[in-house]
Amino acid sequence: MRILVAYSMSSTHVQTTLDYLLALKRYSSHEVSYVHATHEAVMDFDFDDFDVVLQNYCARLCFEGYVSRSYREALKRFRGLKMLAVQDEYNRTNVLKAAIRELGFHVVLTCVPQDSLEYVYPRREFPDVEFVTVLTGYVPDHLVDAGRTPAPLGRRPLVIGYRGRDIGGLYGRLAFEKYEIGRRMREICQERGIPHDIAMDDQSRIYGPAWLDFIGSCRSMLGSESGSNVFDFDGSIERTYKEMAGARSWKVGYDEFLPLVARHESEISMGQISPRAFECAAMRTPMILFRGRYSGVLTADVHYIPLEKDFSNVDEVLGRLEDLPALEAMAQTTYRDLVDSGRYGYAAFGRQLCAIIERKFDELGLVPAAGQALWARNRARRAGSFHELPTDRPLGPKELQAKFSPWLIAAVAGVLFRSPHLPWRERLRRAAGLAAQLALMRTPVWAKKLALRFPLGRYIRSRLS
Repeated sequence: MRILVAYSMSSTHVQTTLDYLLALKRYSSHEVSYVHATHEAVMDFDFDDFDVVLQNYCARLCFEGYVSRSYREALKRFRGLKMLAVQDEYNRTNVLKAAIRELGFHVVLTCVPQDSLEYVYPRREFPDVEFVTVLTGYVPDHLVDAGRTPAPLGRRPLVIGYRGRDIGGLYGRLAFEKYEIGRRMREICQERGIPHDIAMDDQSRIYGPAWLDFIGSCRSMLGSESGSNVFDFDGSIERTYKEMAGARSWKVGYDEFLPLVARHESEISMGQISPRAFECAAMRTPMILFRGRYSGVLTADVHYIPLEKDFSNVDEVLGRLEDLPALEAMAQTTYRDLVDSGRYGYAAFGRQLCAIIERKFDELGLVPAAGQALWARNRARRAGSFHELPTDRPLGPKELQAKFSPWLIAAVAGVLFRSPHLPWRERLRRAAGLAAQLALMRTPVWAKKLALRFPLGRYIRSRLS
């Protein structure tokens, strides 16, 4: 079969996203191609040259206008199997649901547990859609093949390590716990003189190989469930949060926002396992986690040391960190079950996708695409600035920036020179604002200093068309 994977070039710098995108390519016998589907991308080929379209979660449908109109129209016309992978489904859920219906997806790979599907995706609204629960990420090849030999736990300089983040109260209890477990345990470690490296600020975040080195330097790693139980179906929770945040210079805390999200917390239990758990398992680093669901993958006292959310058993937890033989045994068990077993690797995920595709293709009575696609026969033809052709691999932010650069220069020049009714200072401010809006990875310092918010789309249409 020919499978087309739709994605966003702006997201492939994230290794977990790239691993997810490549799963089918690496672990199936099917012909897999990729196409960039966001940032006003124009589809310059016929989707019906493919048998399956799988839209990745990084091409997010909950943000109106992010996925290009050309792609959406091409997908509507497509006669083959349509699949969608989604994450962070608690954001603008109704917009996502409307897009699933409008674009006619047959299969949705969701993070919502099967016992909670009726709350998010009622069967009456999606009678012909199959929802398959998957993980947010799997054990990547580089963890399995890294050949690292982690240091014995007794020789690691840090007893407890952690990196978290304070994202405020919008996403409810699960998001708050990622901050709270670090805050409280850091206080306890400081009071008792326990060697630790616990931080929740953005400046302390660690990336790349240094992150695995950090995990390997810790006798234990803190953690909690990922996701959110607060599904903002109509966007009203986000609007209220922004109104409250706009009236101050600091984040809206969980305690402040509790009255608005408390009733949502009991409706569903997402409790997902984070890819960080697989990293800890690979580095044989025991985990101290709040008790939780963890997608049904982790079991308390088998794969992690459970910490009560009121910290009532913290003395017991700290005592267990001194029992090195028991810790080593837990680390080996976790490695065996999560990594060495292969159950949670991308190879297993790729095989699962293949099985779903082949089964649904037969169920729907679809006919494989015949012959060789025109775009494949004429590979010398290159896509234009915004025009897209399928590629053999996912492209990245650099390629996306190259597409935008000529247009960005022209657009900024248009703001500068085709707005004679504006003073020069205002023209410069608007040009900087445009550059800031189009920055792919980060806003340049000069643009941050000069940028001015304005209705970008309407302004460009009126001034640059």
